[in-house]
Amino acid sequence: MTFILLFLVSSWLVCRAVDWLPKSMERDDAAWLDAARSGQAYHSPSVWLNGQTFFAGLPPVNIYSAVAILGIGAITVGLWLSQIRGPALILWFVFGSVLVTLALVDYRTRLLPDILTLPMIWLGLLIQLLPETRTVGLEWALIGAVAGYLPLWLLAHMYRLFRGRDGLGMGDLKLLAAMGAWSGPLLLPSVLFFAALLAIASYLIGRFLNRNTPGFHEERPFGPWIVLAYGALLLIGG
Repeated sequence: MTFILLFLVSSWLVCRAVDWLPKSMERDDAAWLDAARSGQAYHSPSVWLNGQTFFAGLPPVNIYSAVAILGIGAITVGLWLSQIRGPALILWFVFGSVLVTLALVDYRTRLLPDILTLPMIWLGLLIQLLPETRTVGLEWALIGAVAGYLPLWLLAHMYRLFRGRDGLGMGDLKLLAAMGAWSGPLLLPSVLFFAALLAIASYLIGRFLNRNTPGFHEERPFGPWIVLAYGALLLIGG
């Protein structure tokens, strides 16, 4: 019964977030531009107002909601097989739901919002403080967060220096830092390797099915492949 309830609540929240977040980000960008043009200070909507707009609507019936429900279903099955119970079960449902949301929002907007990535980094560190929720310990979680962000941050800046354009978004680095905080640094090289393979395979399949697919140098979301690789490795590794 617990798993069914968590599945239903998580599915509703994720489907709603995947629809609401891109629209909210688009409205904020438009309001910021209007304020900049008029020379006025921009004030972002309050948390209370954002909460009201989030819960005021219903999740849409579309392909994104279908993928979200499939993702939450996979998380539910994986956690049920893992024998995780108690507070750790709730926390992993939260993390998994946020990862599914980030993957779909990144696919739609090419952005991984800080409002989701940064709290997951802190939560990954905080869970190490309690024995019943600890995954890798605080020391390894800190190393994992740094390992997920700093090396690729340096690589991204070097790429921009030599090529004059971004090769990896900062949101991807924060996502990897969150994964490092939850699972430690040792999993991250495998996550990056398999995410890159999935991204390349997706591009090749797209080119095969549609010759008008943009070239590989065009900006593409990498977050969905990071999330998919991370989830698959966790499932395989138990």
